[in-house]
Amino acid sequence: MSLANVSLVGNLVKAPERIEFSSGRVKTTMVVAVNSFVRSTGKTDKACDFYKVETWGKLAELAARCLSKGNQITVTGRLILDHWTDRQGLNRITPVVEASQLSLPPKGKKSNSSSGSGQDPEGEVDSAAALPEDIFDGTTEVPFG
Repeated sequence: MSLANVSLVGNLVKAPERIEFSSGRVKTTMVVAVNSFVRSTGKTDKACDFYKVETWGKLAELAARCLSKGNQITVTGRLILDHWTDRQGLNRITPVVEASQLSLPPKGKKSNSSSGSGQDPEGEVDSAAALPEDIFDGTTEVPFG
């Protein structure tokens, strides 16, 4: 058996986009910015990576209703590869996290400095790790959106 499970802790770059299909299924797409630190030539540089996240069904409804730009969020799900062709005819691959669980930091705490256990929109308890100083300031060009 093979698994490609992923957990991310980051901040939403913009409000989730809710899409309702003619079949009645609901999908929410969002981009999560994750801060990291890279050590090179004896000094530490800050970096920010962006991840496309999709939710479906009830979780998508809750994400669209409860999340907004800047929210710190913990995403757990499986990694899938979206194969597509660009306008020049080149084959491309975009990694996408298909979320099975979303968690928010505890209420009353600052979203970029909280730690401890949070509660996701469906009421399952999960932990939300503390983030270092937020380096995503909204001026960086964001992929996927």
